[in-house]
Amino acid sequence: MRFWKKYVVMVIAAVMILVIQALAELEIKPYGAVQYRLRENITTRTDTAGNSATVMDYSHRYCWRLGLRAKIDDKLSLQFQIGNDWGASDNVTWAANNGLRARVGHQNLYLHLASVKWNPGYMFVEAGVVPLISNGTLELLEASLNSGNEGKHSGYGQSAFNGWGDMNNSLIGLRLGVPILKEDVKISAELLQSVIDAREQPFPSPLDGDAISNPPSILMVFTVPIEAGAFRITPELTTVLNRNFNVGTGKGDHEILFGAAASYKINDGVSVNLNVGYGMVNNEKSRVGAYGSSVRTDTLDADNLAPIYKSNGLLVGVGGSIKVGPGIIQTAANYNTAVNTVAQESTNFDYFYTDLRYTIKVHKNFTVTPRYRTYFTMYPDTNVRDNDFRHRFELIIEGLF
Repeated sequence: MRFWKKYVVMVIAAVMILVIQALAELEIKPYGAVQYRLRENITTRTDTAGNSATVMDYSHRYCWRLGLRAKIDDKLSLQFQIGNDWGASDNVTWAANNGLRARVGHQNLYLHLASVKWNPGYMFVEAGVVPLISNGTLELLEASLNSGNEGKHSGYGQSAFNGWGDMNNSLIGLRLGVPILKEDVKISAELLQSVIDAREQPFPSPLDGDAISNPPSILMVFTVPIEAGAFRITPELTTVLNRNFNVGTGKGDHEILFGAAASYKINDGVSVNLNVGYGMVNNEKSRVGAYGSSVRTDTLDADNLAPIYKSNGLLVGVGGSIKVGPGIIQTAANYNTAVNTVAQESTNFDYFYTDLRYTIKVHKNFTVTPRYRTYFTMYPDTNVRDNDFRHRFELIIEGLF
């Protein structure tokens, strides 16, 4: 009996030693941020007859995030982050204040990140809700898949307005990367794969017949980051295989987007950046869905096919930052087109966006940021509207740790 007790003590001691050794190598770093915005929108709408009207909207917005980075060793790490919609932020209302008689709870909870990354040096593998930065194409892709805004902007419309950062710069998927050069010039190749629509293949009836084709639509984002000193450029190719698919005819259409992002650090206080993207998708083979519709799959026979559309979109953006006084000035300007070339006169939209902000660090973990943005939309010649022009003024207060 005494030997048994001694054996148990030895096992427990050995386990404790292993746990202590593991914890000694484990590095855990929690982080978080809270942001509050005071916002004023002043929007003027003008029609083709020369009439115009202006509306003003005042609101408060808030967003928060809480994360944890865990480094197991030099090769393995994990990251988790939750919060609300950090990019778009939540509108403050009485119900959102969680009052006693208006208690709805803060249901706008998102999982921003939940990823594991293994990097032995010669490659890396990252899976889960992974961080993903756009290099010109993902803004266009997001607009295309969500079919625009307010029911009137379709295809690649408003890509200039809504950055990929509004999607919290992350996506559920699997990323693979391989370094090509590691010397003065650093080059790597990275591929992300995810699923847009997880379709299921039905069994044929009768069972001895041919299988019915209904493949899932697969997203692939291929980038080649190139870094040489203060200069960095990242070409990007994004595709959605079988983005539109007709189960009735067994035919599908792919979406293809090309882009690139470049940045140059002039000195410690000044940097500039550029990004460009072009996207195109149609339903010529599948003949399902419609321009501005989120329908991407259907079962239609040859006598009941949807009209053809051809969606094209261009996005060009420039920006920069400069240290001035106690803060940093950041600027950005984007131009975006969206059109269905089958009905060009009625679908040709142009979008212009500008952003100017001055981030003042009043404490190492506390900033105050005055911000001014403009959103300008030019409608097609056949539209009764001529243009929309929105001025957005904000004062942003942020604390982080």
